[in-house]
Amino acid sequence: MKLISQYLAKFGVALTAAISVCACPSSTNAQETERVWTVQEILEERQDPARQRTRYCNGSLFKPCVCAKDVSNFVQYRPSVKECGKRAAIILSGKYLSVFSVVVRDWLNRDRWPVEGVNNCTAYERDTLGLNKCSVFKVQKIIQATSDGNPAEVHCLGASGYSALFSRVTRITAKLSDMPNSNQDPLIRWCLVGPTKPLN
Repeated sequence: MKLISQYLAKFGVALTAAISVCACPSSTNAQETERVWTVQEILEERQDPARQRTRYCNGSLFKPCVCAKDVSNFVQYRPSVKECGKRAAIILSGKYLSVFSVVVRDWLNRDRWPVEGVNNCTAYERDTLGLNKCSVFKVQKIIQATSDGNPAEVHCLGASGYSALFSRVTRITAKLSDMPNSNQDPLIRWCLVGPTKPLN
């Protein structure tokens, strides 16, 4: 009986050691899936920008957005871009270079997140002025780029698409032009595959 107990004890220790060894690679693999793109890679991955289909999806409580498969290739999204400090970015080119502003929104259609703000914003800056720096969903800086002589703009957002802050991001909204003192600004809404997935 003593020999059996000793054998089981040894077996249990060996099994525990094997499990702990096997746990390490899976953790490493999870980190490896969080790819970081460069601007050059993003522009090279863009394919033929001419898309004729315009179907709309994911309306829920809000106006639907152009289905991710039908979004023009003049619009790209990456969850992590090197030149943006590994934060998420929206890349615009072609006819969308002239948009007034662009943001990501979550499943409740919010573009100001987190509610308490970031970057040491005051309540006045966050709520009254609505400054971009107070929301990770808004553009923090714009990088000019070119691909085969064609200009593009990389709109760097305030956090990584892999972060918890972006976990419920579902769409991009662009204001095509600004109409002061009006709630009727012309908008276009594009569905995302997901906050951690590339679009176009």
